[in-house]
Amino acid sequence: MPAEEHIRYVPESANVDTRVVLWSAIGALLLLFGAIGGLYAVYDHGVPVRTVPLPQEFPQPRVVTHQADIAELHRLAAAQSQRLNTWGWANDQHTLVQVPIDRAMKLVVQKGGEAYAPLLPPQGMLTSPTAGAQNAITPSPGAAANPPSEKQP
Repeated sequence: MPAEEHIRYVPESANVDTRVVLWSAIGALLLLFGAIGGLYAVYDHGVPVRTVPLPQEFPQPRVVTHQADIAELHRLAAAQSQRLNTWGWANDQHTLVQVPIDRAMKLVVQKGGEAYAPLLPPQGMLTSPTAGAQNAITPSPGAAANPPSEKQP
């Protein structure tokens, strides 16, 4: 029965050395406080100290009394009103029209639910890379040799 002697259960003692546990806890706390102190020292050394500016009082709003300021205000209001109420071209290529605001609002109301619909119909999804190549616009061979001339003002 020598094999049974090796299988015999021997429980560990219930006595735990409290000095080892106590010194381990003290060491862990010292390590924690040392890490916090080290990080604080690095932060204190690396970040410049800036004082918070004192609160300041803003000056009271002033009433415009100069005739030049009032005239400028009237000129700006008249220019804005004129732009909102006149027809004209919005760009130099004459592709965008500037419509008076009242007429533009009436046009939006007339369109109703279609007012914000896209101007161009959506194109179909490309199903393959070759479909994209077939839809691509490529210049003709003669077009590269004769570039279009730009308008001179």
